[in-house]
Amino acid sequence: MNFKFYSFLFIVTTLAFAACYSGKKALKHGQYDTAVIQAVNRLKQKPSSSKAINALKDAYPMAVQYHTDRIKTLLLSNDNYRFDNIINEYESLNSLYDAIQVCPAAKGIVSAQRYTSEVNEYKVKGAELHYALGQKFLDKQNKNDAKTAYNEFERAANLMQGNFKDCDQKMKEAMDWAVTKVIVLPVEVHSNSLKMSNDYFQNKIIQYLYEHRISKFVEFYSEAEAKKYNTRIDEILDLSFDEFVVGQLTTEKLQREVSNDSVVVGETKIYIEATKRDTIVKVYGKAKATLFVTRRIIESKGILDMKIVDKKSNAILQNEKMPGSYTWVNQFGYYQGDVKALKPEDLELTKGKELPPPPPQDLFIAFTQPIFNQLISRVTQRYSSY
Repeated sequence: MNFKFYSFLFIVTTLAFAACYSGKKALKHGQYDTAVIQAVNRLKQKPSSSKAINALKDAYPMAVQYHTDRIKTLLLSNDNYRFDNIINEYESLNSLYDAIQVCPAAKGIVSAQRYTSEVNEYKVKGAELHYALGQKFLDKQNKNDAKTAYNEFERAANLMQGNFKDCDQKMKEAMDWAVTKVIVLPVEVHSNSLKMSNDYFQNKIIQYLYEHRISKFVEFYSEAEAKKYNTRIDEILDLSFDEFVVGQLTTEKLQREVSNDSVVVGETKIYIEATKRDTIVKVYGKAKATLFVTRRIIESKGILDMKIVDKKSNAILQNEKMPGSYTWVNQFGYYQGDVKALKPEDLELTKGKELPPPPPQDLFIAFTQPIFNQLISRVTQRYSSY
């Protein structure tokens, strides 16, 4: 039998063992809902199980009492989520009802009840409460309270499955107050030859911020979009390269001696006294060679300056420098002497070819990749809490 079969056998055995629980132990520990479910599952396997029958008879009334007591306590509180929590209590009871209904043996033991009208009643009460709270916070007309207002209207709408009063309109009003709108200014790079690569870098930033919504209360705009829609701007993401270098090609010529002391240079015949016969053995010697390597290198690097500026006050909210670098290397070579002296990596060098260097645009994109990763990390870290 293979590993998969043993894994399958273990899962089946575990489930079968769990199904043997009568609910008696869970009941003893005050886990009434668990006791009901375990008893019902046992009755599905064995409808005549006396332990499961007795556990269900005791556990279901206790579960009902437990949840109704919690509901009474919640009704006396002023918690803004009291109606949501009451709904959860009734839904727990409904889950027990559903489990009992699909087990004929369990249906004959207890008379379970479904609390549909109660759930609907408290959904309406909960929606009314969240709507009122949403309006209260919206009236304050500031960002933080507007975020709370949005969440309250959203909760009201969710309780009523999206159809409650004018929640959609209220959520739009709250969002307009709550959202922080950030304009991403074009990245400054003073090089006409690298404009296309810089545009790629800029578009990559914008595309990421569009596709990965950091927070529902933050929106990013390109400069063109902000002008087109006459968008209210709250903060400015100002990016520019303090410095960058797409390096010149440098060439290094390297020469080194290589050797191998364990090279088979021949064979010889020796007489073995124990076997009374000649044996052919290998003769080892030292192989030498000279390895000539050419290394062609281009180093590119730069530093991006990131500023986040408050549009209204012009205050700098965050300022960071982000370095990035990339080194292009092309190695190739040849040898003189015995090939047996070369290590595998040396031999690989001799198979290399001289390659043309990448164009400056590609080198620019390569060294800005680590900068892009740092930038996204910083922006995400800042705006995820908005």
